[in-house]
Amino acid sequence: MCVATLILALLLSACGGSGGASPSAAATPVIDLAAADLDLLLERLERTHPEPFHAIPRPVWVAELEALEARLPDLAPPEAMVELMRVVALLSREGRDGHQFALPTSDAIEVLPLRVWEFEEGLFVTDATAGGAGLVGSRITAVGGWPVADVLAAIEPLVPRDGPATVPSFRPLYLLRLDVLRGLGIIGLEESAVALSVDGRAEPLAVEAITLREHVAWAGELGMLRLPPGDDPPFRVEELEGSRTVYLRYRQVQRVPTDALAILRQRAGAPDVDRVILDLRQNPGGDNTTYRQLLGALQADDVNVPGRLFVLIDRTTFSAASNLATEIERTTDATFVGEPMGGGLNFWNDVAWVELEHWPIPMRVGVSTRYWQMGFPDDPRLTIEPEIAVPSRAADFFAGRDPALEAALAA
Repeated sequence: MCVATLILALLLSACGGSGGASPSAAATPVIDLAAADLDLLLERLERTHPEPFHAIPRPVWVAELEALEARLPDLAPPEAMVELMRVVALLSREGRDGHQFALPTSDAIEVLPLRVWEFEEGLFVTDATAGGAGLVGSRITAVGGWPVADVLAAIEPLVPRDGPATVPSFRPLYLLRLDVLRGLGIIGLEESAVALSVDGRAEPLAVEAITLREHVAWAGELGMLRLPPGDDPPFRVEELEGSRTVYLRYRQVQRVPTDALAILRQRAGAPDVDRVILDLRQNPGGDNTTYRQLLGALQADDVNVPGRLFVLIDRTTFSAASNLATEIERTTDATFVGEPMGGGLNFWNDVAWVELEHWPIPMRVGVSTRYWQMGFPDDPRLTIEPEIAVPSRAADFFAGRDPALEAALAA
């Protein structure tokens, strides 16, 4: 499955409203139907996923399902939602299954009117609508009265992952959603605003939610996942002035235009070019079948020379983009620069959905059906760790600096 489609489904699928009363008041048949949904999930998981318990022993996971069933009468709907997210995420706790999301199916959702990013210095607001414009550049220190470290720790178990870097990549998708904050107890079940504490403000600021559709219209379908501005075309090739460098920006895995490939092939191996830089940062994936010509151009003898080819990666490099990065690593002498990828070298994907129609908040769960093996079969790594590590720093971002690109140019 194209990861952009998967993430858009994650964003558009959510619980609307306040969550209602606790299901403890519900009739027993309603609880029985919800319990039957858990039986259905186990049955479909074992029938669909070739290795469903690669990350957790089956008895341990089944015990988690049974414990969740026993707690159902005492859980409010948003609590039941996040608990199912947590149990499903256990299937990828050891990595390699970052596409197995558990998602509510309603098309109503409330989200904070912000974009956030976990920098080395902390969690910062990178962009905001008019309702939160004064927060851009601010470091968030607390959410709903919870210290931000506690909020991030509470969200972490909900996130499916290919490896450790998947967590900070996907965590904003959960942190900005009011249904998740309600289910975790960070805000009340009836609250439609979130109190944010930020550096430089003596008192918390109550930030009112907007609809997901409003957020997408403002920031784009992947706005919660990417750094702003995020309006680059999917592919761009240019020569960086004064650096003897051919630079390729690839923000979504799709077919590369013929004219761009021609420029790449013509210039990448030219004697007046010292380096070729492929920038896969902020690329969450796409169609695996579309990058073969690009890969071939990078494997050419006049490009695949030690010290000539560089690949920039970060936590958002995922799915088909991490497949491309892995094939480049395996078949070329490229030097990798930036952050570890959020995606894996070898991982499960191509999910089939299981519909849990009777859950307190109806949900769907992705179950992986295919193992993508672009690295060597016995490679124990969960991701590519760059040879030249460049952390993501707020000071650089807000100053408009790109230290990863600078490091590749200086190498």
